Amino acid sequence: MSVRSVREAMDAMGLGGVGNLSVMRDVLGFWRGTTPPDPATGTPVEVRLGEAFTALERKHVHLNLIEVGFDAASVGLAVADERVDYAVHRIRRIYADASMGLGRVQYFWLGLPEADGYEDLGSESEADDLSDDWSVGNDGIDMFLVANISDDFVGISPVPGDCGKGGKSDGLVGGEVGREPEGFSRTAAHELGHFLDLSHNHGDSCPTATSARENLMAQTRCVISVRSSVLLTSGQGSTVRGRCQTHAGH
Repeated sequence: MSVRSVREAMDAMGLGGVGNLSVMRDVLGFWRGTTPPDPATGTPVEVRLGEAFTALERKHVHLNLIEVGFDAASVGLAVADERVDYAVHRIRRIYADASMGLGRVQYFWLGLPEADGYEDLGSESEADDLSDDWSVGNDGIDMFLVANISDDFVGISPVPGDCGKGGKSDGLVGGEVGREPEGFSRTAAHELGHFLDLSHNHGDSCPTATSARENLMAQTRCVISVRSSVLLTSGQGSTVRGRCQTHAGH
């Protein structure tokens, strides 16, 4: 089946087309209801509605973006929301090149009182505890985005993530919103790759080949550019499309 209309897209995402739904927010996943700016130019990124339709026709994943302590983010809520929207755009484009789609994107919030200190992650064990303590009871992947990470990691995910909810590996930390937007968005896409069973493409030392340094699964310290080092091989694409967290195309 081909997705040819907004109503068909919303039905495919399980939204039903009922209520106060927005094309920009509910189909394209932009919480602010508008396209985010490109950090390089300051102008809005180019978005085509057909990209969302194509994504649902392919194997695709749904995302639950859980914002943790954003009311304490050093960049402020408006900038934080803008960066998350840009990350959604980047994830969609990066995985589209591997023939995998981004489907429904839903937002959830843990304000400072509820976050209980998790807004500033000081260790990998705290990050693990965060994903253990909270989950969303639907068929989307839980990605936690936090105000700040004080330790020397920028995001963390099990490899691979659990197929269902309730286990030790049923969520990931996609990054800290206080980072610059290109690095933040790449980390979110990179950690999603881990959750979908992609390991780093190198060992303790950085790869020397340009193609390896341009790969999404190279660590940040090894990449040529956080903007351009987002490629996935055909084998990596096959791996993520074959994961249990994906949904069949419509």
